[in-house]
Amino acid sequence: FSATEQVCFDRGQGQGEYVILVTEDPYPNNIQWTLSEGHVVDGTAHDLRHLDFTTLKADDCETPGGGAAYLKGGVRASFSDTTFKRTSVANGNGGAVTVSSELSKMNVTDRSTADFTRCTFEDFEADFYGQVASTSNAQLRLFDSHLAAPDGISLAAGTVFAFGDQPDCQSGCPAGSYGTCESVDSCVSCKIGECSPCPIGTYRSESGAVEAADCLPCPTGTFSGAEGAAQCGGCEVGAYVTLVSRPVNGFGVGSGGEACITCPAGRESNETNSIECSSCSAGSSSTDGAPCAECEIGTYAQVAGSERCTECDFGKFGASAGGETCIDCGAGTYSAKGAASCTDCVAGTVSGAAAAKCTNCDAGKYSNLTGGIQCFDCEITIGKGYSSLAGASSCDVCKDEYYMYDGCQPCPA
Repeated sequence: FSATEQVCFDRGQGQGEYVILVTEDPYPNNIQWTLSEGHVVDGTAHDLRHLDFTTLKADDCETPGGGAAYLKGGVRASFSDTTFKRTSVANGNGGAVTVSSELSKMNVTDRSTADFTRCTFEDFEADFYGQVASTSNAQLRLFDSHLAAPDGISLAAGTVFAFGDQPDCQSGCPAGSYGTCESVDSCVSCKIGECSPCPIGTYRSESGAVEAADCLPCPTGTFSGAEGAAQCGGCEVGAYVTLVSRPVNGFGVGSGGEACITCPAGRESNETNSIECSSCSAGSSSTDGAPCAECEIGTYAQVAGSERCTECDFGKFGASAGGETCIDCGAGTYSAKGAASCTDCVAGTVSGAAAAKCTNCDAGKYSNLTGGIQCFDCEITIGKGYSSLAGASSCDVCKDEYYMYDGCQPCPA
């Protein structure tokens, strides 16, 4: 610790030893310290001494209090890895520690401060305020320190008493975790070195958390997919933030995201940190994680949220991209599957509407038009003696020595 005024250590008879280290000063040669009763008379800066307190009297302090240490007058002291056992104060405050400053010291930097790191307090008692510690216009800091309740029961109110500044009490857990602690007045008592990771969907960016509630839900559009997160991650384009227990349907969650999931087919996300994937509009589709794209010519998507575009069926066509339906081919035309347009029937063939193919005219009939819709009889339209084979675009007259009977037949001998 460093001090410019009196520091008093007060304890009863018992086995114990302190290590005192006077910390650095801008002018170390000016630092001098003494311990009353002639124990140390020539203390200097960076002076490390082992002092057996069992020989000291318990009533040396001007003000009663602090069964182990009484700090006042702007003192700044630090204790670490120390166990305070069987500390008590009769007719005073602070069974183990009392830290005080004059009320006139309004500047925080002028007030007394006591830091305890990985310290344990056992078997403590004070007749008045603060069974373990009492502060008055001073700062008490407990880091990863434990106040052992008598007989394992909960610590009673008044264990840590603070007048003025509130204690700063934290676990020793790093960012992304929290300690096993219990509230003690305006402070906490923690099991030293015992930490638990923050649950998935939460994070803790600072050290010293004392309970699971100190792990905060990930903000909207971010997630933590593993325990112990010190910060949450963002979600890329084509994905969305959700909970691991939810189905992959494109509908995510606001805060507390646990996973970044690829948008399912038929939906898209065009921004980072999305919490929902939008449905592709009719006439478009998407695969997993991909943006929506218009259906190609010859295909269509009739409803929103389509996972794929469907080819136009036989006898139908899709003339433009982004089609929501297909159009029937007209009579005299036909189309294959996925056609962008319909094809006219050639002469000698005909079709009705929405035809997958054109049909040959029967024998004795003909169609001499492209895109024909009906066949004509040769004998009726041209005259007797004219006929045709199937699929004819014109009719033939029978040659000499042939006669017409179901086509041209040779005359018998």
